[in-house]
Amino acid sequence: MANAQPIPSLLAATETPSAVSAPPQGASPTADRARSITQPPPSPTAAPGELPTASEPVPSQPNDRPIAQSLQAQNVPTQPDRDRFLQSRPSPQPLPDERPVIPLPSVPAVEPPTTPTEPQPLIPVSQVDVIGSTVLSTQDIDAITKPLKGRSVTLQELTDAADRLTQLYLDRGYITSRAVLERQTIANGVVQMRVIEGKIEKINIEGTQRLKPSYVLSRVALGVTTPLNARKLEDQLRLLLVDPLFKNIVPTLQAGSQEGQSILTVQVTEAPPFGGGVSFDNLSPPSVGSERAGINLRYRNLTGIGDELSGSYYRSTTGGSNLGSIAYRVPLNPMDGSLELRADINRNRITQSPFDELNIKGASEQYEISYRQPLFRSPREEFALSLGFAFQDGQTFIFNDVPNAFGIGPDQDGVSRTSVVKLGQDYVRRDTGGAWSVRSQLNVGTGLFGATDNRGSDPDGQFVSWLGQIQRVQRLSEGQLLIAQLDLQLTPDSLLPSQQFVIGGGQSIRGYRQNARTGDNGIRASVENRITLNRDRAGNPTLQVAPFVDLGAVWNVASNPNQLPKQTFLIGAGLGVLWKPFSGLNLRLDYGIPIIDLSDRGNNLQDHGFYFTVNYEF
Repeated sequence: MANAQPIPSLLAATETPSAVSAPPQGASPTADRARSITQPPPSPTAAPGELPTASEPVPSQPNDRPIAQSLQAQNVPTQPDRDRFLQSRPSPQPLPDERPVIPLPSVPAVEPPTTPTEPQPLIPVSQVDVIGSTVLSTQDIDAITKPLKGRSVTLQELTDAADRLTQLYLDRGYITSRAVLERQTIANGVVQMRVIEGKIEKINIEGTQRLKPSYVLSRVALGVTTPLNARKLEDQLRLLLVDPLFKNIVPTLQAGSQEGQSILTVQVTEAPPFGGGVSFDNLSPPSVGSERAGINLRYRNLTGIGDELSGSYYRSTTGGSNLGSIAYRVPLNPMDGSLELRADINRNRITQSPFDELNIKGASEQYEISYRQPLFRSPREEFALSLGFAFQDGQTFIFNDVPNAFGIGPDQDGVSRTSVVKLGQDYVRRDTGGAWSVRSQLNVGTGLFGATDNRGSDPDGQFVSWLGQIQRVQRLSEGQLLIAQLDLQLTPDSLLPSQQFVIGGGQSIRGYRQNARTGDNGIRASVENRITLNRDRAGNPTLQVAPFVDLGAVWNVASNPNQLPKQTFLIGAGLGVLWKPFSGLNLRLDYGIPIIDLSDRGNNLQDHGFYFTVNYEF
């Protein structure tokens, strides 16, 4: 319950809580730095339906569950969480030490007064006026100036009071502001202290090559306030530091042309725009070929405005699964509000004996447009709203090209369509010990563009469902990282398989084959403890073991005519090994033991609880 991924890594793919079916689109060492300390276990939703095992009889009824499930759930996502949720969200990661990002101008230390060698003249004070402060409250000022009123004080005491006002500004992050006791003629005991509140006179952006300077300028400007607050400015600079468009950022702050003004210069080094990865794993459903190879490519800053074009392709070794995806994302405002267009083309064919002789095929296309807008955003937390629309069109065939419906829901030619409006919210909060990530999405199936419409309670394209996800990443010690996650889907309607909740497999409940069970409603929980055995010279983990426990259940609404198997609760436990022999190469092997033995268990490597992922990022 992920860029996206279910919980988003300063560390490489060896940090993923469960075997990932494919590297994140656009992943690279720079991208890793920009994302989370851990990439969460993928969500169990939106994965392809399972196909029958070799031990199962050839189905003779049109509503036979395995065939219906496998060929109606057309889209076979490599990242289930991303496919169901709108866009990606910030990676949940423990908050790093917040050392200063910018070398700030030196401010004279406020030193305690020294005992004068000669007596100083006394100045009668009846009133102290502090002029020019927009930050300090009356109570703040009175606490410092009230002890001076109605007394005769020395010049040193007045200077000390001004220094204490300055210290209040410094303590609150206003590092270029100060209070001064100017030369003045004191009449009737009225003393004036003037506050010079610091401002940014000018922002210079240097080092950009392909990227438009306005991209950097607009984001830095979000942290520029009057008076200048270093904490707010550093928040924006830290967000730029983890932006995958940049390899490095060096800000400097210098005195400006006038008193109290400063010039901010931000020197950027752009990251290489092209990157990607290749992978090999066994995370595909066995009925279409569990072993598969994949490649994903991305090109950042395509037109100079920070946009990104990415694509991926995955093919099973049996040729039964061919998955292609292309996406374009463009930022629209300095708060990182972004528009994304995405298309997924999937072609599936049952290659598992004896069903391969039936030449059963499935084809689907999904097109999605979404907009995500953060409402507040800082290195410590982020909250965003999302709105999207997805159109999916799928069809199933038998004997190669003969249209055929499997199960109840698609029309007589095996066609099913959905037009879904998605409303999402996501929230990430980081602390020094870990991070919380919460996602929520309401899906409303509409009748637009010929969406499947059936009478009565048969599954169709008109539905309402809610998908939620929560994750906690917790540092137990220097060498242990605990990852706990919960996924939940609820609906009052009968759903087409492409919209159902899926459990089972290396991305969901280990110990079972991919997509062992699906249902209208579902829940999944996972706990994994990563124990670091070895690190590289930079302190990054290179070898980890990860004991885990996964469990989940699915259920249909009472009115759904498609029946589920009797065993709908799964639980597995086991151990994973994560190894990063050198930069860019990540390997993971999981062994899960099924606590509940399924009656329809097959003989694939997944059925024996083994899952592997080999991923190289460049």
